[in-house]
Amino acid sequence: MPDPSPSAPITLLLPDGQTIERVRLYEREQLDTGLWMYRIGVPLWQTAVGGGVEPAEYSTWVTAAQLRPLPGVDLGSIPAHPRTRASAPARWAWLLDGRAHGRPATVHAEGCGNATTRAHPLGTMQALDALARPGTTACTVCDAAEALLPILAHGDNPGGAQTVGDPV
Repeated sequence: MPDPSPSAPITLLLPDGQTIERVRLYEREQLDTGLWMYRIGVPLWQTAVGGGVEPAEYSTWVTAAQLRPLPGVDLGSIPAHPRTRASAPARWAWLLDGRAHGRPATVHAEGCGNATTRAHPLGTMQALDALARPGTTACTVCDAAEALLPILAHGDNPGGAQTVGDPV
């Protein structure tokens, strides 16, 4: 069922470079790390009870790098939730869960419930260095993926494509 909150059409850029035109942008939220995230709804089909298919909407959060504005569409009515100075973190702290039992190493935010007791603390530069190594992943349960992966991708904007800017 579609979300009744204000929305606007926008283009979603997929990992393989394809685009989906006119997904719905519902809201923008700034994380404590300063990164803006955008809640979108992607129209899809789902299996209906009793067989067949029916329309559905898949909702997820993405960064500005995954979105492209549509010409002539005003995004000003989309709710924006900026962080407050009071919510700014004192420091970033990360944990590296090493390779064990054939699993790749994973970087977690300090305090992540998915980190094991084998994880050891890292600074931000050490966490970025670890993520640059093949096979190391950033946890998507905590803030590690949202905060660190855009830093690694900074400046990696092929073709200079226009991206959605942070709300003013």
